[in-house]
Amino acid sequence: MVWPILIAAAAALVLGGAATVVVLNWDSIVTAWRGKRVAVLGAREVGKTCLVKFLSTGSIPENYEQTTSAEKASGRRFSLKDLDLKIDDTLDVPGDSSHYADWKEVADRADLVLYLLRADRLFAGDAEVEERIRDDVRHIGSWLRARTKRPRFFVVGTHCDLDPAFANLTRDKVGDYYDRYRKLPVVAELVSHCGGAKHVTFVLGSMVTEQVAEALVYDIFRKL
Repeated sequence: MVWPILIAAAAALVLGGAATVVVLNWDSIVTAWRGKRVAVLGAREVGKTCLVKFLSTGSIPENYEQTTSAEKASGRRFSLKDLDLKIDDTLDVPGDSSHYADWKEVADRADLVLYLLRADRLFAGDAEVEERIRDDVRHIGSWLRARTKRPRFFVVGTHCDLDPAFANLTRDKVGDYYDRYRKLPVVAELVSHCGGAKHVTFVLGSMVTEQVAEALVYDIFRKL
């Protein structure tokens, strides 16, 4: 099945000193998702800018730079396996956790919410990252619960290439890897805050190369 997808910037994006929000409008998709809006949330260094630029240009930025002002990325058209994607202009705007009110505004309009986090740091037991996630999802979870019609909610774990277990992962062990991730205490809390397992979809991967970035993006789209 081929899904032509047009993604366009729909509103000002609000990002945080520890987080970024990207709001996209799906103007045309040959599925039930036609004309939907997407909000992308996450702390610094989780890969939001990398994801937006990959969708817009098909390439991974060579050097990491924190987003400090609004940046526009031009659109393009490309294919990922059976998906035919057309990406219109997108924006990446910085911000911090003091902008949760702005996060709520864009999340309240979204049909799909993507929350990016550093899966590698969770596996390593990074307490600071865990606390930031807890703070984020307490807010996000309350916004989701208040919606009359709940949006689809995806938790996208990035930087898995930095987890030694992921580097040696074989196809028959992928399910075990996801199970290990879901059993992390902070992930279990995240699921609880955001409506339970039936309302949370997980995607794990990396954007270290264009090939693995394609795999991550494809995994998101195919689970819609």
